[in-house]
Amino acid sequence: MTITEIESHAFEQSVEQWIFDAVGNGATTFEQLIKLLPSVDPIIAFKALQKVQSSLPALKNNSCTLVNSALWKQSKPTPTHHQKSLPPPHPLDYDWRFTDSTVEYLLQKCAEATRSHDTIALLGTPSLLWVGTDPAYQRSTVLLEANTVMTNCLSSTVLGSRIVECDLLRDILPNLSVDAVVMDPPWYPEYIQSFLWDACQFCKMNGHILISLPPIGTRPGIEREWQETLTWANQLGLQLIHLEELSLSYLTPLFERNVFRVAGIHCVPQNWRRGNLAVFTRRSSTNVPRPIVALSEKGWLEVNLSSVRIRVRPWNSSEFADPSLVSVIPGDVLTSVSRRDPRRQLADVWTSGNRIFSCLGRGILWHILDAISRDYPPHSAVEAFIGRALQPREIGLVSNAIEQVLDIVNLERKENLLFGDHWSSTNFTFAAS
Repeated sequence: MTITEIESHAFEQSVEQWIFDAVGNGATTFEQLIKLLPSVDPIIAFKALQKVQSSLPALKNNSCTLVNSALWKQSKPTPTHHQKSLPPPHPLDYDWRFTDSTVEYLLQKCAEATRSHDTIALLGTPSLLWVGTDPAYQRSTVLLEANTVMTNCLSSTVLGSRIVECDLLRDILPNLSVDAVVMDPPWYPEYIQSFLWDACQFCKMNGHILISLPPIGTRPGIEREWQETLTWANQLGLQLIHLEELSLSYLTPLFERNVFRVAGIHCVPQNWRRGNLAVFTRRSSTNVPRPIVALSEKGWLEVNLSSVRIRVRPWNSSEFADPSLVSVIPGDVLTSVSRRDPRRQLADVWTSGNRIFSCLGRGILWHILDAISRDYPPHSAVEAFIGRALQPREIGLVSNAIEQVLDIVNLERKENLLFGDHWSSTNFTFAAS
């Protein structure tokens, strides 16, 4: 989707007006301001606030407080129950997870749209599985999830659950017939259209489809995107039952909190991001072809080191090359979560804390990471990969990469502790020899 200059300018004006309205409704701190905006990115809101503070009469008296309060240190977020034991979100997955209250709200909406012992498909919503498998819920649930790390984790922790590993954009879909579908696609038009098409393959006639969609404050052009979504839904034989604006709330993942921290904005509500809930019913069967979604940022290999997820871009050589992590941006944290950011192409290595690096010897680095995860000597793993003994210089380069990796793992574990996440916070150590 291409955002036009007219849409960008109109969005900027809307953000400024929303700020003016929020102040008029009593916002005196940045945290209060963010809660009153329609899910506007706090960095965008902060820049807009700085721009308009001298021009809007209602801001003259408290603009300094509003701006300065964004820099205040925030208290630890409230612990969440339904996120326990899940691997931390990774930015490459566009993974924002629902708050506990939204998990319960969505499952209640599904219960209202179904009967006892009906089946509900959960598309890309792993946090709903915890409550959905409770016998008291009296519904059957099946989760379709693309990420192997997530499916492996849930299969071992949510016993008796039905979990299908499936890339909903490209894989052959399983043969399912369900009474309701609830889904949370990445907030981009091609993902939304693809998820809706998938839902129609699963959902029985007159069944319900619940989908989270981006609200008006997300970015320019959302009004046009919504009309395109409605047109697509009609082509699929879906009828809109109702739209609830800003009724869904999300937790802010570590990778996004690091973006705010680097920007100097600390006082952001844990649940600032909200979504619209659209409820459709399937009225007719159509033969609309499956949408084709272009491959992008796929094929990365992943390792989980003590709840820090590190992904490595694929490589095509088994020869030795320097596995060192090389900085490509100041401070290493990518200061954006938008897929439109051109700096994403610089990343050969990407962490769950939104740190990116280039790396010449990605194959060597991967075997180092894999060895650390298995408590196996990394130097031996590298030698097995290249089929010979390491030379003295190469031993030094491998040792340096090991030290870099462990420093990053310990840093991001400390960040998780700082922000109150449930991952364990003890230091991760490994013998480099």
